[in-house]
Amino acid sequence: MIDSEYPRVRHLGLYFLVFLLPFSGNLLAQEGFKGFLKNKEGFKLEPFAQFQLWSVYSTNQQVFNTQTKVYDKVDDRLNFLLRRTRIGFRMQPYDNLKGTVIFSFDAIGRDVQSGIFGAGNNGAIPSVGIFDAFLEWRLKSKSEKMFVVAGFFRPQIGRESITAAWQVASMEKALTQNYLRQHLVGVGSGRSVGVNVGGLLMNQNQNLVLNYNIGMFNPAYSYNNGNSVGSQFSPLITGRAVLSIGTPEMKQYGIAYNNNFFNKRKGVSIALDYSSQGKSDLFKSSSSVGTDVLLNFGGLNFDAEIHETARRSERDNRSRIFAYRSTFGHIRAGYNLILGKKYFVEPIFMFARFRGAPDLEGQADALAVRSSSGTETTYDAGINWHLQERRLKLLLHYTWREGNPGAAGNGATVNDYFTQVNVGAIRRGNWLGLGLSAIF
Repeated sequence: MIDSEYPRVRHLGLYFLVFLLPFSGNLLAQEGFKGFLKNKEGFKLEPFAQFQLWSVYSTNQQVFNTQTKVYDKVDDRLNFLLRRTRIGFRMQPYDNLKGTVIFSFDAIGRDVQSGIFGAGNNGAIPSVGIFDAFLEWRLKSKSEKMFVVAGFFRPQIGRESITAAWQVASMEKALTQNYLRQHLVGVGSGRSVGVNVGGLLMNQNQNLVLNYNIGMFNPAYSYNNGNSVGSQFSPLITGRAVLSIGTPEMKQYGIAYNNNFFNKRKGVSIALDYSSQGKSDLFKSSSSVGTDVLLNFGGLNFDAEIHETARRSERDNRSRIFAYRSTFGHIRAGYNLILGKKYFVEPIFMFARFRGAPDLEGQADALAVRSSSGTETTYDAGINWHLQERRLKLLLHYTWREGNPGAAGNGATVNDYFTQVNVGAIRRGNWLGLGLSAIF
């Protein structure tokens, strides 16, 4: 029944490749391999480093006591940590081909009993991993209309997920990112190996720009110790279209985004996105639909985003066929105040919320397809002092949270407010943070 109501997308990946081949073949014929392989003059590796150094004071963190069945308060604490660190390089060996490789070592020094989100990375030698590794191929010289991006990177869905943490206004990224990434690829980094076709379509005055992306990715490796999708396979298909009106958000295609243009942009970007995956060992089908908006007008920076996710499956020996849905999103606003004709000081406020099933039956459905339920709400109020545009800033923010486990009750780990890696069931605390974000 459920397969007939929601058709499987097992073969969409093949259709995607067949659709792409005529375009790429035609463009290669126009360019010729000689033009495509034209060496870039002065080619060299461009190294870079990015750091987020935080000092966080947490309050009201609670851990569930499995013996007494109540939450015990842990000590308020001061925690110094490297929240995020990136080391990498970019290269452009040919006129139409670029490459990016980034290594990460995050959450070094993080105390998992503090109120901030995420796992720790402590020990004698903290772990380092690949964060991004992809190639960008421009199919026609001096044109922004079509690019192929391939490798290990973020599926192009959801502004919060595809925007670097250094470029968002809140101290921590909105929960919109966390729930979307878990739904799409099952891991917090949000990365997967895949291929994406995208580009920019602009009118002559460049005051109307359409940024499009269509991608096919490996789905979550949920089986065989994280090395397989299981016995049943369907690719993850993603699509995103962004219409920019007024001052363009970007004039050159790429998969790096900014939210603050430091009073230089008067424009709005409105996006629609969609994802789909067919039958797997975990569900019959999975999908998401969302929209986001970015408004920059003088000193005002406003962004908002909302998504609905769905997973369709069956349980109780097929006696219950269901489509489990959840919604999440955020709104965030800041304003650039010019200090001393040189620096930008940006007060900001953010509200983010996740909402899933509150009832026992709905929460059982969520558990069956590894989705979250209950509710989670986050507030962030703070100020950013931009010492150098997009490269160096100081942050002072206060973040507080609320959550409701619904019918699951105490000790349930139904969403990110109620669970912490290496701890278990919690009620997440609030925190005051002082941070430095730097890009070199």
